Amino acid sequence: MDPVSHLLFARMVGALRPRRESAHGVVTATVLGGIAPDIDAALMALGWDVYLRWHDAGSHALAGTPIVAVLTAVLVRTWASSAPLGALTFGAWLGTLSHVCFDLFSGASIRVLWPLSAHLFSAPVVAMADPLAMAVLVAGACALWIWPRTPRTAGALVMALLAFLCGVKLVTRARATTAYAQQAASRGVPPVTALAVEAAWGSWREWHVFDRLADGTVRAFAVDGWSGTVRPRFAQPAGQDSPFARDSSAQFSTVRNFVPAHPFAFATWRDTDEGSVVFWSDARFCWSSSEQADPQEGVPHQDVRPAIGPVRCALWFGGSLDVDRRPREALVWLGGHLQRRSPQRW
Repeated sequence: MDPVSHLLFARMVGALRPRRESAHGVVTATVLGGIAPDIDAALMALGWDVYLRWHDAGSHALAGTPIVAVLTAVLVRTWASSAPLGALTFGAWLGTLSHVCFDLFSGASIRVLWPLSAHLFSAPVVAMADPLAMAVLVAGACALWIWPRTPRTAGALVMALLAFLCGVKLVTRARATTAYAQQAASRGVPPVTALAVEAAWGSWREWHVFDRLADGTVRAFAVDGWSGTVRPRFAQPAGQDSPFARDSSAQFSTVRNFVPAHPFAFATWRDTDEGSVVFWSDARFCWSSSEQADPQEGVPHQDVRPAIGPVRCALWFGGSLDVDRRPREALVWLGGHLQRRSPQRW
């Protein structure tokens, strides 16, 4: 979730509309529509796993965008009473569609065709809150402030710059994907069952490649899309077939919410003084110990932290069990913050 980028992008989309169509409140409806799909952030209070379960559908699916647009238009109409509701709704709908498009552009995986299809779509070009895209959007916002009478020119210029950024990034992505495939072929790596390529934050040329081997092992690589250099980052056994991993799905709602939508999920287990803990994460949320510190290290609740290994992760989903292997609490780690609730709740 990156509300600032969504707001700025929606403002650029609103600026492209002819001035005669920009009735009082329509631009506001477009901008608010650009951040309205993230109203599902309210689900974070129930649990980050609940939020992730619904964030890639609902208000972010094509079927949900008209509903969000109508609600946004009705809200704006409460103070822009002279504006036609149809114009407000259309403006808000453009904003919500821009939100979905920018999420796909930023590497998010979305069930665009939900509820007809659960297939996840993603078209990663930049990273979430990437400074390269942010710089273009901020420059466009400044242009609108300096030259308010030529909004379409500013909007068109921003879209052109984003298209240029997209073109350069796609070239380096193609080269990075080729370099990864060539290395895999030269080393005789077993066939992969899942593959994802994501943009490294703030880089024109670096890409992160994630794969899963036939034995379940998940791996991560950093690939330079210009030089073709492939650097292994980490490899993690999946542990999916372990008894503790299989049982955890029935024991904890956190696991049921998380695992089905994350193709690079893996499980870990750790014994504690009061029983044990089981946690799942996804390789895309992780890094090696040499790249970054462990966000769960040294914070409260060390008794229920994930197993300490070579891989560090920002997000963990699982729970704790007593000495008789009975579930005690469902647990979610968000960096160094812990969410806890009863095992089957939500």
